[in-house]
Amino acid sequence: MTIEGAACRLRGRKPEQRAWCARVCYESGQADTVRAYLSSWLATYPRDGFFHGHLSWHLSLCEIQAGNWAEALSVYQDAIALDRHSGGPQQRTSDGAAFLWRSELAGHPRDTAAWRAVYDYAANALPSPGSGLADLHVVLAHAVMGDDAGLQSLSRRMEDMARSGRYPSGSYLPTLSRGFAAFERGDFFSVIELLAPLATENERIGGSRAQHDLIELTLLKAYLEADRAEEARRLLSARRPGASGVPVAGLARAY
Repeated sequence: MTIEGAACRLRGRKPEQRAWCARVCYESGQADTVRAYLSSWLATYPRDGFFHGHLSWHLSLCEIQAGNWAEALSVYQDAIALDRHSGGPQQRTSDGAAFLWRSELAGHPRDTAAWRAVYDYAANALPSPGSGLADLHVVLAHAVMGDDAGLQSLSRRMEDMARSGRYPSGSYLPTLSRGFAAFERGDFFSVIELLAPLATENERIGGSRAQHDLIELTLLKAYLEADRAEEARRLLSARRPGASGVPVAGLARAY
């Protein structure tokens, strides 16, 4: 069965299957397909349904990719922001932080108050490392808020857990946290030094390509800011044929 066929067969079924369908469409670059059927279906899905927030996040990525910033922001404010998201603590933290970071990579302004809310929420709801995917977004919030001491504490706990076999992501996330902290300082050469060797290991956090792309696009942005166009082009050429678009401001500098 083709990817397009799989997507069609999943339409109209359970919310979790719609999440898989959104992932399939993202993987194959079918952003318009996601926008069309999620926009319609979410209007009928209960606002307090567990997947409403997460599926809205998938929709927001498509709007960012299409250059529809007003629509993306509206989706965020309606269904992804902490006080609107219908999911549990890990999804609320991950989807909120991912939207904010991806929107900044695309060139949109920082919402410091929203980042502060994610940071404060994660400190209470997810005080200890456990899930690589959720921890990635806790790391992001710490980096954005400049909490270097908190980042170091998180990294030490992850490393301790990894040594005892209780943290499948191993040393990946502690290294990643240093890369995001460097990005926030504008030290793009350090970002490249830290993130480039991890480029083939993003699966270690779990999750989907839509979530892994946050890391890859951060590295791409670092290449662009460091005027390393050849490496940016190499990263872009390594993306799967048909993969989703690249909503990163300044992309023309790679060509």
